Amino acid sequence: MNDISKLNKIMFVTIMAIIAVCFIIAELMPHRRTIFHGTVLGASVSCINVLYMGYKINNIGKSAAGQRKGRATLGFGVRVATSILAIILALEYPHYFSEIAVCASLVVGQLMTPIIGFIMVMNEK
Repeated sequence: MNDISKLNKIMFVTIMAIIAVCFIIAELMPHRRTIFHGTVLGASVSCINVLYMGYKINNIGKSAAGQRKGRATLGFGVRVATSILAIILALEYPHYFSEIAVCASLVVGQLMTPIIGFIMVMNEK
Protein backbone atom coordinates (compact mmCIF):
# COMPACT_ATOMS: atom_id res chain seq x y z
CA MET A 1 0.00 0.00 0.00
CA ASN A 2 1.51 3.32 -1.02
CA ASP A 3 1.46 6.49 1.05
CA ILE A 4 -1.50 8.08 -0.74
CA SER A 5 -3.65 4.98 -0.27
CA LYS A 6 -2.68 4.79 3.40
CA LEU A 7 -3.42 8.50 3.87
CA ASN A 8 -6.80 8.14 2.14
CA LYS A 9 -7.72 5.14 4.29
CA ILE A 10 -6.85 6.94 7.53
CA MET A 11 -8.69 10.05 6.30
CA PHE A 12 -11.80 8.04 5.45
CA VAL A 13 -11.87 6.26 8.82
CA THR A 14 -11.34 9.53 10.71
CA ILE A 15 -14.07 11.39 8.81
CA MET A 16 -16.48 8.48 9.28
CA ALA A 17 -15.78 8.62 13.02
CA ILE A 18 -16.48 12.37 13.02
CA ILE A 19 -19.73 11.75 11.12
CA ALA A 20 -20.79 9.03 13.57
CA VAL A 21 -20.10 11.31 16.54
CA CYS A 22 -22.06 14.14 14.88
CA PHE A 23 -25.06 11.87 14.31
CA ILE A 24 -24.99 10.70 17.94
CA ILE A 25 -24.75 14.26 19.25
CA ALA A 26 -27.53 15.35 16.86
CA GLU A 27 -29.81 12.76 18.41
CA LEU A 28 -28.87 13.78 21.93
CA MET A 29 -29.32 17.51 21.21
CA PRO A 30 -32.30 17.89 18.86
CA HIS A 31 -32.35 21.69 19.19
CA ARG A 32 -28.88 21.78 17.55
CA ARG A 33 -29.59 19.09 14.97
CA THR A 34 -29.16 21.37 11.94
CA ILE A 35 -25.63 22.28 13.02
CA PHE A 36 -24.52 18.67 13.27
CA HIS A 37 -26.28 17.66 10.06
CA GLY A 38 -24.51 20.55 8.32
CA THR A 39 -21.22 19.34 9.76
CA VAL A 40 -21.94 15.85 8.45
CA LEU A 41 -22.72 17.18 4.98
CA GLY A 42 -19.63 19.36 4.81
CA ALA A 43 -17.31 16.71 6.23
CA SER A 44 -18.56 14.05 3.82
CA VAL A 45 -18.13 16.36 0.81
CA SER A 46 -14.67 17.25 2.09
CA CYS A 47 -13.83 13.55 2.41
CA ILE A 48 -15.06 12.90 -1.14
CA ASN A 49 -12.93 15.78 -2.41
CA VAL A 50 -9.78 14.53 -0.67
CA LEU A 51 -10.33 10.96 -1.88
CA TYR A 52 -10.92 12.21 -5.42
CA MET A 53 -7.75 14.29 -5.24
CA GLY A 54 -5.79 11.19 -4.17
CA TYR A 55 -7.24 9.28 -7.09
CA LYS A 56 -6.27 12.04 -9.51
CA ILE A 57 -2.75 12.22 -8.03
CA ASN A 58 -2.36 8.47 -8.61
CA ASN A 59 -3.45 9.00 -12.23
CA ILE A 60 -0.93 11.81 -12.69
CA GLY A 61 1.81 9.58 -11.28
CA LYS A 62 0.86 6.77 -13.66
CA SER A 63 0.83 9.18 -16.59
CA ALA A 64 4.26 10.51 -15.65
CA ALA A 65 5.61 6.96 -15.35
CA GLY A 66 4.20 6.07 -18.76
CA GLN A 67 1.82 3.41 -17.41
CA ARG A 68 -1.27 5.29 -18.50
CA LYS A 69 -2.01 7.20 -21.66
CA GLY A 70 -4.08 10.30 -21.78
CA ARG A 71 -4.11 13.66 -20.17
CA ALA A 72 -4.07 13.84 -16.39
CA THR A 73 -5.70 16.80 -14.68
CA LEU A 74 -6.35 17.60 -11.04
CA GLY A 75 -10.13 17.73 -11.43
CA PHE A 76 -10.52 21.11 -9.77
CA GLY A 77 -13.91 21.70 -11.40
CA VAL A 78 -15.41 18.53 -9.95
CA ARG A 79 -14.19 19.35 -6.45
CA VAL A 80 -15.51 22.91 -6.63
CA ALA A 81 -18.84 21.67 -8.02
CA THR A 82 -19.34 19.22 -5.14
CA SER A 83 -18.58 21.95 -2.62
CA ILE A 84 -20.99 24.35 -4.30
CA LEU A 85 -23.64 21.63 -4.38
CA ALA A 86 -23.27 21.13 -0.62
CA ILE A 87 -23.66 24.86 0.00
CA ILE A 88 -26.69 25.04 -2.31
CA LEU A 89 -28.28 22.13 -0.43
CA ALA A 90 -27.74 23.95 2.84
CA LEU A 91 -29.23 27.15 1.44
CA GLU A 92 -32.19 25.31 -0.08
CA TYR A 93 -33.00 23.32 3.06
CA PRO A 94 -32.05 25.49 6.06
CA HIS A 95 -34.33 23.49 8.36
CA TYR A 96 -32.11 20.40 7.76
CA PHE A 97 -28.61 21.90 7.40
CA SER A 98 -26.86 24.88 8.94
CA GLU A 99 -25.15 26.92 6.21
CA ILE A 100 -22.35 28.03 8.50
CA ALA A 101 -21.65 24.47 9.65
CA VAL A 102 -21.50 23.24 6.05
CA CYS A 103 -19.10 26.01 5.01
CA ALA A 104 -16.93 25.53 8.09
CA SER A 105 -16.69 21.76 7.74
CA LEU A 106 -15.84 21.82 4.02
CA VAL A 107 -12.20 22.32 5.02
CA VAL A 108 -12.01 19.38 7.44
CA GLY A 109 -10.32 17.07 4.94
CA GLN A 110 -7.84 19.68 3.80
CA LEU A 111 -6.90 20.51 7.40
CA MET A 112 -6.59 16.86 8.39
CA THR A 113 -4.38 15.85 5.45
CA PRO A 114 -1.17 17.56 6.66
CA ILE A 115 -1.84 16.47 10.24
CA ILE A 116 -2.27 12.83 9.23
CA GLY A 117 0.75 13.10 6.92
CA PHE A 118 2.86 14.47 9.77
CA ILE A 119 1.72 11.65 12.06
CA MET A 120 2.51 9.07 9.36
CA VAL A 121 6.04 10.50 8.92
CA MET A 122 6.66 10.53 12.67
CA ASN A 123 5.51 6.89 12.97
CA GLU A 124 7.97 5.76 10.26
CA LYS A 125 11.00 6.79 12.31
